[in-house]
Amino acid sequence: MRKWMIAGAVVIVLVGAGYLGAQAYSSQRFDSEIEKLVTRLDAGPDWQVTRDDVDSGWFHSSGRIEARYVAVARNADPVVVEVPYQAGHGLLETTLNGEAQVRGSGGETLFGDVLASPGPMTWTGRFLTREQKLEAHFMLPGFSQTVSVPTQDAAGEITAARDMQLDFAGLSLDLEQVDGKVTVQGDAPRLRMADDQTDILIEGTTLSGTFEGNDQAFHQAMSLTVPTTTVTPADSPSVVSRDVRYAVEANLGAEQLVMQLQANVGETRVQDQSIFDGGVALTLDHVDGDAYRSLVAALDEHLADIQAAIDSEDDARLQTALQPLRSSIQALLAGSPHLSLDSLTANSAVLGMKMRGSGELGVDGAGIEGWDLDTMAADALQREIVRRLEGRLSLEGAPAILMMFLGLPLTSDPLQLELTDGVLDINGQQIPLVPLLVDPG
Repeated sequence: MRKWMIAGAVVIVLVGAGYLGAQAYSSQRFDSEIEKLVTRLDAGPDWQVTRDDVDSGWFHSSGRIEARYVAVARNADPVVVEVPYQAGHGLLETTLNGEAQVRGSGGETLFGDVLASPGPMTWTGRFLTREQKLEAHFMLPGFSQTVSVPTQDAAGEITAARDMQLDFAGLSLDLEQVDGKVTVQGDAPRLRMADDQTDILIEGTTLSGTFEGNDQAFHQAMSLTVPTTTVTPADSPSVVSRDVRYAVEANLGAEQLVMQLQANVGETRVQDQSIFDGGVALTLDHVDGDAYRSLVAALDEHLADIQAAIDSEDDARLQTALQPLRSSIQALLAGSPHLSLDSLTANSAVLGMKMRGSGELGVDGAGIEGWDLDTMAADALQREIVRRLEGRLSLEGAPAILMMFLGLPLTSDPLQLELTDGVLDINGQQIPLVPLLVDPG
């Protein structure tokens, strides 16, 4: 009996040690993943990300992540995102919960001061130790408030402010990260914006996306769907659009960046009359990968100076701020970027229109890498770029108002446009574009 008791005690000790070891491993893996996340976010030039108030234990952990957005004008205080969290560690998973608050340069909070929400964003989640997978659910509270919106005159000067009512039913967002791939799913049930001129109601918005890679090579895809949008001008009938969809996909590899965009508007009606539906699909390719990476890096480094120059409305200052981007833009053009209009549809019974179209526009980049931009005059640079543009556009069923605007017979169908060597050809009528860029003064 004594031997059995000793054996049982040994088993209990081993099981207990294994349990505590597993707890320690789960806690350590979670802490390691959080530290990697903070390091990765802090690596970018726009954000300073730190973790403090850390209390790491085998069964419970807590801490606070702070992200400061520093890509602002030098005389402005950074925007701060605060994310306190708590974690409970189990053998196979760690459960998480916390809040997220954004503070402006004056200390005001986004959720509470700027937006009349009952509290900050809240979130829950779990980290699966064996699968190394993170799952999180974010909840942005709704709010209802009146805001003052500045109005501008034709010259862009602010003349007055008008009140706008905002009613937001909240936003939920689900995030999953595993094996370097991040998946996002979200929905916003209802957003209403109304003033004395227009009432806009957006219902049932959903979004989804996937993200893989880093700033050197990535695959990203994002889609947004709005089932119903209702715009009601003052003293006018409502305009209701169904199934507005937007999707974009981007792939950056060693050689090039390729982007695809699709946008569609379902049936749009005024009262019982269908007035429009259509869509467009575009593809951008032949974007040199190294040139793109160089341009993004230069933008990150000089964004604050560029923004300050834009705000100053000083053209000379803006030209100086953009100077560091010139070599990257030159390299992009040298790669002969190409934009394709894969498809275009536009239907309107009111306008008697059923239009279909396709086309492309590219740049002949041969020899551009040898240009000396420091000695090349601005008008000469413009002329040379226009001469290198090559494109075509074919439209079947173009609306009569467009044909009249172009001075073409209404029977000219399809509408054919071609651009080569600085000359635009519209159904046989040639229009030189290069002389139009020369300043006669």
